Amino acid sequence: MSSIDPRTPVIVGAGQIKDRDRGSEPIDLMMRCAEAALADSGSAAVRDRIESVRVVWGVWPYRDPGRLVADRLGALDARTTITTVGGNQVYDLVIDTSSRIARGDLDVAVVCGAETMRTRRADRVRGERSAYVPEPEGARPDEVFGGDRPLNTDAERAAGIETVARFYAMAETALRHRLGEDVDEHRARIATLWATASEVAAGNPDAWSREPVTAEEIATVSASNRPVASPYPKLMTSNLDVDQGGAVVICSAGAAEAAGVPRDRWIFPWAGVGAADHWYPTNRWAFDESPAMRFSGTRTLELAGVGIDECALVDLYSCFPVAVQVAQRELGVPLDRPFTITGGLTFAAGPLNCYCLLPLTRAVRLLREAPAERAFLTGNGGSFTKHSSLVLAAEPPSEGFLTSDVQAAVDALPSRPTPESDPAETTLETYTVTFDREMQPERAIMACLDPVGGRHFATSDDAVLIAELLAADCCDRPVHHDSGVPKLS
Repeated sequence: MSSIDPRTPVIVGAGQIKDRDRGSEPIDLMMRCAEAALADSGSAAVRDRIESVRVVWGVWPYRDPGRLVADRLGALDARTTITTVGGNQVYDLVIDTSSRIARGDLDVAVVCGAETMRTRRADRVRGERSAYVPEPEGARPDEVFGGDRPLNTDAERAAGIETVARFYAMAETALRHRLGEDVDEHRARIATLWATASEVAAGNPDAWSREPVTAEEIATVSASNRPVASPYPKLMTSNLDVDQGGAVVICSAGAAEAAGVPRDRWIFPWAGVGAADHWYPTNRWAFDESPAMRFSGTRTLELAGVGIDECALVDLYSCFPVAVQVAQRELGVPLDRPFTITGGLTFAAGPLNCYCLLPLTRAVRLLREAPAERAFLTGNGGSFTKHSSLVLAAEPPSEGFLTSDVQAAVDALPSRPTPESDPAETTLETYTVTFDREMQPERAIMACLDPVGGRHFATSDDAVLIAELLAADCCDRPVHHDSGVPKLS
């Protein structure tokens, strides 16, 4: 211990659970994950030292879930935290927890989260309602972590891109155009990319879907793989229909030693950075770019003193194929290396904001098995809105845990003006076509640029226009807005 600063943060326990055989309740599932993480530490004494229970926000009615978990753990005096929405929040919470430990403000914390959407959807089908754990009236956490600013403008919501599958489908179309691929070539390539994630999931005992799926199956529309938003069928989207969660126990090295946690359980956060892109899609320079991802990820690696090629374990946030491809480009991740250690949000499963607990707990286990390796993990919240990344290792960092603020550098980048009026002529930047549950095309959503670079959104249910958009790459074509109705020329 003499070579490790006692304020160095260390992950000593990790647990995740997929609940396939029972109707799940979120607090119960979080509790079981936390218990698994505590048991994983190898020390019963850690429980008595818990000072904080920090929960990642989910789709459930609790105002202070951390208190319900803390009370069940016997940590009656623990302070509680709940995050705001975002797939970045797990790593942001680990960064914040590690920073507090390094400052001496905290010794032992449990970070956890869980979703039970599979149970709740099954309830709706049966016309039932599973009970939630009761919560005292007026319950409130000691802390809300993160901002709660709306993620979309009124115009974006009116166009329908607050539904993230539509935004990312539009980003995918923009990327296809950037690469000069035709529709069929592009579909085959991203299906092949996604099939590699399925193969990883097949080897991950904690993955929700462990049956390998071929690229042909992923690319082919069927009753079980219906189109959602072009070019994405269901097998290219996050699988939310799961009961799944995870937890980690993070403490100071001094607390870990005092509690008698075996050294072979210790995994160290080396560095982590978070940042947000220009907040609204309207103002970002391009749909298929993410400067905040580049700045936060690159800075994390710099602080850790490692390159991406030195990180044997990589998990890029994989809500949709374009998220992975943009991360590969922004962070310099080679295209021929695995991009996930879990199987990603389609196959390992995507329990909304707490997905990142799954690669985090898996990285802990894999690093224990290969203590000379490094792990690099990224999170993404909203529509390329918020980003976070971590480097982990079994060896202690030479300079303790490091983080920094890169937001000012992102904010200084060019942005598109917010339009004040709707022009008659624009250029089609990107688009998607949404589908109903009967697999019929429903509506086109288009992002168009005016002559001064402002971004406008337009929608249409015109069958001729929709067929044209589905058949070929239509980006960069002129658009006429006659009485608000978009038409390609």
